[in-house]
Amino acid sequence: MKTTAKQCMVGHLVLVALVLSHALLGQLGFLDPPARIWEKIWILSAIPALFGVQSLPRSKVNHMKGFFYGSIVLGLLPLGWGVVDLIPELRTATLFMFGYPAAYIYYTGITVGAVLHVLGLYYSRKLVEAWTAKGQKRQ
Repeated sequence: MKTTAKQCMVGHLVLVALVLSHALLGQLGFLDPPARIWEKIWILSAIPALFGVQSLPRSKVNHMKGFFYGSIVLGLLPLGWGVVDLIPELRTATLFMFGYPAAYIYYTGITVGAVLHVLGLYYSRKLVEAWTAKGQKRQ
């Protein structure tokens, strides 16, 4: 279970690196459209992911709980904001990235990010339950 949780967290960090490169290139004017505010907030979700990766070798419950709640606040909420923010763009399709409507690319990234977050939350919850159940008698 630790390996699967780590794979989710590392996949999340890879996606953060891609979004960070998009944000930097957009800020410098090399890529259009520039990053939106919810993307910039979502990049901060790398911090809880690092807490989660750090908690795995020594089974640190508090760090894993930090990953859990941080992923909800800095991960899932900005992605939900992105879904709502892109609805008008989906209807008009005025912005294009790499020849495709930008909304399609954004929604693909949001879907991948949401899947990684939900799986990470599921496995972190299971790990916290397993780590806190050590030493307790089962009935």
